[in-house]
Amino acid sequence: MSPSRALGALLAATLMGQAATALELRYVSHLKMHHPKIGLTEPSGLAVDEEASAFWIVSDETQVVFRLDANTGDVRAFTGRDGRMRDLEGVAVDADNKRLLMVSERTASIVTVSIEPPHRVSSIDLAELPGAKDLASALKDRGNGLEGIAIDPNTDTVFVLKEDAPRLLIELAPRLDRIMSLHDLDKVLPGDGDVSGLTVDPYRQGLWIVSDRNKAVHFLPFGGDAPLTFELYWRDKDRSRRLDNAEGVALSSDGQTLFVLTDDGKHSRLVQYRISVED
Repeated sequence: MSPSRALGALLAATLMGQAATALELRYVSHLKMHHPKIGLTEPSGLAVDEEASAFWIVSDETQVVFRLDANTGDVRAFTGRDGRMRDLEGVAVDADNKRLLMVSERTASIVTVSIEPPHRVSSIDLAELPGAKDLASALKDRGNGLEGIAIDPNTDTVFVLKEDAPRLLIELAPRLDRIMSLHDLDKVLPGDGDVSGLTVDPYRQGLWIVSDRNKAVHFLPFGGDAPLTFELYWRDKDRSRRLDNAEGVALSSDGQTLFVLTDDGKHSRLVQYRISVED
């Protein structure tokens, strides 16, 4: 277990004292995330590193990975173009293996790229993995395909979302060598919205799942309790507005802050929320 994970385990004991039903999200700030000069025009996936020094962003329009420096706000292309990084819809940091995991909706695959140069790229076709028999027909729907990916830092289990028709949560073994289970989110999440991104919350023991259609984020506890839904807003000067086209979500390493990334053309944003307990 890395030092940051050990610290997280200690902090979890404190945060687990916060009843999930008492949680609320409070808007803090936002950052514009439209950078046509480097090809970042439709951000679609978000992850944050363990040291909280950088965000990783992918786009379904550009076959590169972008890095946002959390201290300076500088955004740049981190990798070169690669044809295997097509239609990327989600990204997660695999710190133990010093790589990024991404999902490609167009190819129904998990794409990996090493964080250290020369940024080696490989891909894994989900349909070819053991345990994919019950998933095969769903993976053929590339219009409602893979949308998000996350890693549980306590178990190294990898979670992948299928967007809609049906909404699915796919669990993969840490080595990405088999599919362990499928969960029908249509039976769990409220409404008929889609799912577009997720992140694991090891402190509150659950998943944060965003929906661009519902303009909301769901918190889904691992223990089987009912999910919570939070409508997403941002502040435009003195006005509060609903957040359009939420595509990516990430949790800060201390479990206190939720970040939501939108795919909204020139109005794309990275929005910061404070997770707090209701008064």
